[in-house]
Amino acid sequence: MAIDLEALRKKHEELSGNKSDQTFLNNFLRLEDGTNLVRILPWKDDEKEFYAETKIHRVEMSDGNVRNFHCRKVHNEACPLCDAYFKLWKMSSDKDDEFANKARQIKPRERYYMNVVVRDSEEDQKVKILSVGQIIFKKVISTMLDEDFGDITDLQTGHDYKIIKVMDGPWPKYDQSQPRPKAEPAGSNQDISAWMESLHDIHELVKLEEYDAVKEVAEGMVPSEDRPMESSGEEEDNEYLKNLKG
Repeated sequence: MAIDLEALRKKHEELSGNKSDQTFLNNFLRLEDGTNLVRILPWKDDEKEFYAETKIHRVEMSDGNVRNFHCRKVHNEACPLCDAYFKLWKMSSDKDDEFANKARQIKPRERYYMNVVVRDSEEDQKVKILSVGQIIFKKVISTMLDEDFGDITDLQTGHDYKIIKVMDGPWPKYDQSQPRPKAEPAGSNQDISAWMESLHDIHELVKLEEYDAVKEVAEGMVPSEDRPMESSGEEEDNEYLKNLKG
């Protein structure tokens, strides 16, 4: 009896979690080089914003894999990884030494999640999650504060948004991103209804790990000492952020 390799492959994916992970990642929009035309959708009620805000610590684990941890300070809670970040800068004697490089690795970086529909996609216009950093998000907010545009997420009088990705060496730049000047409905009543029914719960994406689990990871980032890691205040925060310029 021949072995069903396809069945084995599916079972392997099921046991490894790869299929689930890939399905989850497929919910996110991958920005292509050049112009990505999207319509940013509003949230389904007034209780929450159209975006979800977080900061991410990227930590290389002992097995070589990188894990993302949502910064607990976003929820006004103590964050052991922030404490480790500041401590590593204290231990650094040179901006390029081991401690400085570790600090840069786990630096909390802003991320913003929004529900969008891709305009120039040949696929069915399914709702995707747009995950962006501070630069794009600030441009979106600036547009909405401009009286010539207003609420670009409005389903009837809003604007499509052009996210323009230009590679500058290894780094993407989004300086040219801008809204389309013409206001127009997001789609037909049928399309709009379907999109609003299939919004991703972007606010549920910001899930905090248990404090003790994060603390264990954070303590593994710095050399052990007789005293515990010290929490850092706002003044230290400003000082260390200055060290990260460039």
